[in-house]
Amino acid sequence: MINPLILTGLLAGLVGIVVAVFIYWWIDRQPLGDENMVRVWSAIREGATAYMRRQMRTIILFSLTISIIVALSVYAGYSVRVLPAYPELRGEVILESVLIGASVMLGSLASLAAAFLSMDASTRANVRTTEAAKRGTWHALKVAILGGSVLGFSVPSISVFSLALLFIVYSFIVGEAATPFNLRVILDSLAGFAFGASLSALFAQIGGGIYTKAADVGADLVGKVEAGIPEDDPRNPAVIADQVGDNVGDCAGRGADIFESVTAEMLGTMIVGWTVYFFLVEAGYPTIDALAFIFLPFLTGAVRVVATIPGVVVSAYQRSFRDPFEPLRNGVMASAVTAILGFFLAFYLLMPKVWVYFFTASLAGILAAIVIVLVTNYYTGREAKPVVEIAEASRVSPALTILQGLTTGMNATFIPIVVIAVTLLAAFVLGMSAPLPVVANSYTIGNIPIAKFIYGIYGTAAATLGMLSLAGIIMTLDGAGPITDNASGIAEMSELSSEVRGRLDPLDSIGNVTKALTKGYAMGSAALASLLLFQAFIQDYVARNPAVLQVNAADVSLSFSNLMAVMDYLLNHLMIMRADILISILIGAMLPFLFSSLALRAVTKAAWYMVEEVRRQFRERPGILKGIEKPDYYRAVDISTQFALRNMITPTLSIILTPLIIGLLFGGPAVGALVIGATASGIVLAITMMWGGAAWDNAKKYIEAGHLGGKGSPAHAAAVIGDTVGDPLKDTAGPSLHIVIKLLNTISLVFIPIYMLWLLQGVFP
Repeated sequence: MINPLILTGLLAGLVGIVVAVFIYWWIDRQPLGDENMVRVWSAIREGATAYMRRQMRTIILFSLTISIIVALSVYAGYSVRVLPAYPELRGEVILESVLIGASVMLGSLASLAAAFLSMDASTRANVRTTEAAKRGTWHALKVAILGGSVLGFSVPSISVFSLALLFIVYSFIVGEAATPFNLRVILDSLAGFAFGASLSALFAQIGGGIYTKAADVGADLVGKVEAGIPEDDPRNPAVIADQVGDNVGDCAGRGADIFESVTAEMLGTMIVGWTVYFFLVEAGYPTIDALAFIFLPFLTGAVRVVATIPGVVVSAYQRSFRDPFEPLRNGVMASAVTAILGFFLAFYLLMPKVWVYFFTASLAGILAAIVIVLVTNYYTGREAKPVVEIAEASRVSPALTILQGLTTGMNATFIPIVVIAVTLLAAFVLGMSAPLPVVANSYTIGNIPIAKFIYGIYGTAAATLGMLSLAGIIMTLDGAGPITDNASGIAEMSELSSEVRGRLDPLDSIGNVTKALTKGYAMGSAALASLLLFQAFIQDYVARNPAVLQVNAADVSLSFSNLMAVMDYLLNHLMIMRADILISILIGAMLPFLFSSLALRAVTKAAWYMVEEVRRQFRERPGILKGIEKPDYYRAVDISTQFALRNMITPTLSIILTPLIIGLLFGGPAVGALVIGATASGIVLAITMMWGGAAWDNAKKYIEAGHLGGKGSPAHAAAVIGDTVGDPLKDTAGPSLHIVIKLLNTISLVFIPIYMLWLLQGVFP
């Protein structure tokens, strides 16, 4: 019998997908506008669609290859470590290897679907937002928000629907799911889904980031600084590529990023919940109550979808407001209240004896999400103090602009890291305090029984679920950002009236704010999801150890006493004084810097070619700047496309291969150390780059609003240089690091059988 919680997740996911399709249909029925608008829109949509199709072909081929490698690697690891002792398990080993490999491919396809839907809805809604602006600001805002809500509904809905459907299918394939061994096989197979989602997300983000920033840097440096023409001026050959980049980078890339986070937190919670379930069943807890700890994410996933509805309705249909950000803020609050009520019911009904502890932990996650968004606004808001300081520095020299921006980015790391640390500590203490039965008291971590420690980890899982409960409405705001940005650009390039452009300008400004806020949210959710996946890796590494198996003629089971012994051994082997652990931490801390350098090098090279192409067109065709000759937009689009597709493979391979090499040499404990090192440095580096870059961007906009001399002043020229430096940091390398740390964790989960080979085991005492 299928657990009702899984069916709830399946149904909620299906409903969310249907709502997204309905909104998609509604957007398609809105008027496109006049001939000039349609001409500009067609160029943007064709460029975005062509790029996404080429990118999807590349990702599908790469993912197919990786899925085959994963299946063969899992089988090879088990063949060396499991089959010699238990040859009768060959059938089970083959089945698990095939399911994990298939899941990698399915996860990649699901992530691509979320990314493509996000991009397609954005490119359909942008020109319709421009047309709606002819009727008023509210009409334009409504179209933009509903366009973004396709992203807001599809991302969490596809995730919970896919995981629920796969769990049901795998339950029928593997057999009766209510046994620890079968549950472990199903969850290990679903880890492949999370890995595939991470893989596609990294490609989508880094490829889209390279594309958009190559175009953006080229358009700004030559157009604004050298030629002195305004932003989104149709005379700029890179302007269409810049508009395309907003869709394939900000929209498709972020959609895949949050899809990965939602999928990872559901899977990580289920794996940690499996250990809690095993402990509780051993202590005599009713099986149906213990299973709730595994299947809770399906119910909270349903709450996430439902909570998106009031947020979108409030945001899109509030007609009266002082500024366009007011309905968006109210929409987030409506979703937050709905999520809190939904989580209260979920924990109260599923865990009646301990609901207070885990519900409170989830509240800590929701509160952390809100605080991080507010802190993001403090550092990157249009007239925030750090932003004004960068603008003031631009009056003196571009060098001071760069220094002040770096100072802001580094300083911005303090509060978010403290918030994440306090949230984790509070959630851990709450989980550990829950009055759940304690078994195997002789196994401890310091003075804490391992069982209590695991309950504490489940508390951090509840906090992660809480933070991501707002994913739907946050993604709606994020999707609206590129739509309003494109709408403003289309109005400029179509030479619409100043009245229409005046209505779109505040929406464009709000779009930039929402993009910065959603990146802050994505960073916080990535941090909690990564740390949850790390704990899931530790527990799954223990559960897949051959010493835990008990095989007889009737069935395969797991030994609880052996599981405890292996867990105790593994935790002792994560001691920092061991040389292999220290080496792995250092390599992990270096990895985000290596990855970022590869990504930024790709942007630099692509931007160099873009700058030369724009200069060439201005030089060889002087009629372009006079407005009597049309630029060759498609040459710039082609440059961005080629460089994005060509340069997204190498950084990705650096992330995939490093944990495999470390795991083969030093074993699972070293991989855990590698992941911790990369997570710690990656989060801090991402905050520095994203918030520093966003502050540079808004310092430029602050000056363009008429302060410190306005457009064309020396301060503006210096701010444009700062913005040009910050753009690839905040839109390419920074957001990609969210995915890097999650990808490292999912790789660690999937390749556990390979780490069991541990070629240098015994070399380091």
